Amino acid sequence: MRSLSAFLHAHSFVRVLCIFMVLVQISAALIWVTAPSASAASTTVEYRPPSDAEIIDRFRPPPKPWMAGNRGVDYGTSAGAQITASADGRVIFAGEVGGALHVTIEHADGLRTSSSFLASLTVAAGDQVRAGDVIGIAGGPFHFGVRATDDTYLDPEALLAGLLRPRARLVPGTDQGLERLGAKERRTLLDVFLDTGAAALSATSAWTSRTTALVAHYLVELNPTTHAMRTVDAFAKWVHDQRTCTSSATPVPVHESRRIVVLVSGLGTSSDSNTAWEVDTKSLGYADVDVVRYSYRGGQAPHEAMNATGTARSVSSHPLDAIATREFDSLDSQQSVGTSADHLSALLQSVSAAQPGIPIDVVAHSQGGVVARLAVERSGAAGRLPSEVGTLVTLSSPQQGAPLATGVVALGDSPGGAAALSQVRAGGAADELDNHLPAISDLAETSPIIDELHQRPMPDGVRFVTIGGSGDVVVPGSAAIDQTADASVILPTDIGKEVHGTLASNPAATREIGLAVAGMGPTCQRLGPATKAFVTAETIRYGQTVASATAAVAAGVLPIPPAD
Repeated sequence: MRSLSAFLHAHSFVRVLCIFMVLVQISAALIWVTAPSASAASTTVEYRPPSDAEIIDRFRPPPKPWMAGNRGVDYGTSAGAQITASADGRVIFAGEVGGALHVTIEHADGLRTSSSFLASLTVAAGDQVRAGDVIGIAGGPFHFGVRATDDTYLDPEALLAGLLRPRARLVPGTDQGLERLGAKERRTLLDVFLDTGAAALSATSAWTSRTTALVAHYLVELNPTTHAMRTVDAFAKWVHDQRTCTSSATPVPVHESRRIVVLVSGLGTSSDSNTAWEVDTKSLGYADVDVVRYSYRGGQAPHEAMNATGTARSVSSHPLDAIATREFDSLDSQQSVGTSADHLSALLQSVSAAQPGIPIDVVAHSQGGVVARLAVERSGAAGRLPSEVGTLVTLSSPQQGAPLATGVVALGDSPGGAAALSQVRAGGAADELDNHLPAISDLAETSPIIDELHQRPMPDGVRFVTIGGSGDVVVPGSAAIDQTADASVILPTDIGKEVHGTLASNPAATREIGLAVAGMGPTCQRLGPATKAFVTAETIRYGQTVASATAAVAAGVLPIPPAD
């Protein structure tokens, strides 16, 4: 690009542009990325701020290119805030550099704007975007930079104030050229890591904090004593449960008075169909009209396909139908777990307002159990939990965090690991899950969300029951139970990935849900089967920990343990 720039300045600018336009049409080696008409050269681009957050660190160009400064401005965004395109343009880079996510957009006047240190991206290289389009989600403060065609850093505030008026110009842009440009962008974006700006320091601090937490976590989890102590605790819990457990010969009483159940689904699910909807609510005594399906977009999910007139079902005579109904997709379910919990808290309040005095039970599967527990605990602490909420049952939910999610977080903090995760996604092995979205990180054993779960007690009056499957390889059974719950049980199952999805419809799990709602203890288990179930689950958990720690060391994220 530097030799091209020198050539352009050494000749008649307009003639060279025309020559290059002809070459574009003949060889497809170059393309226009801005309007090719004569009027385009005089067309100005109107820029708008990429966020409405306050600027917390201003432009401080480094004295020398290799020195620190602040090559743009930093916005004090909070996690989950949407970052938008400042003007129309084309995405020339969207991806990971240095363990952080960046987006660079080239505009019609030749300027390039970059948004760095994002939590997730919503665009890809080559996309055309309009001003105001969402290009990513912030994980905290983010950096906004502006560069001229010669890679000179410009003051973004001057650009936003309309004080910079560059002319349109032709730049490389074929698929091959775009790749070369992308490689150059990677090198250029590494410069922001030299900066002492708030966003760069925040990103570096977050990386250091994550790495420290991962090292501490793996030191504990790889110690056999940890698992031996868990086995002892499980035995003590079994002894305690023998006093209150329910004989397997005792039928589950079906509640005679009316109750409402709120179903919460897991990670990567959509409103169309998922395993949480397969909970046998009929045999548990719930009328169809009293089954509310939580939507990750807020409100309730539809029982059937949405009508063609809008996003909400038409209001019928049933009061619950007045609650906003919204479809959701797999991306919605991968938003921040905290955001999802707040949506659920609002739904519980809506259900209570629509049907005051009717008991509410919450049954949640997989990630949904973390969302539900967080919603109940937060609402209880804030005094907003409806008094009607009486039972929370979680199925295969990572109450202790998910070892696989921890491994994904560890791998994502290195270029090699991030590349491996990208290949997994590209190959379809991860279905529609994306580690760049917040939810997977929130479910890691070292995440602040998992810490928050254990910082507050369950509100008074709410019976909390956790259920896991012994052979669940997605969320090991020993990670799905919680010793502080009113009752916890690991059900004997086969070993496999499918166990995770089928537990919601497992008759044994249905029985445990019914016992929980009735206020009865879990089904009694003999010591032998109970021990086998726990040891199987803990072995799977330990194996996943070893595998993810080994992969993290190989990727260079974690230091290699010293030899004995």
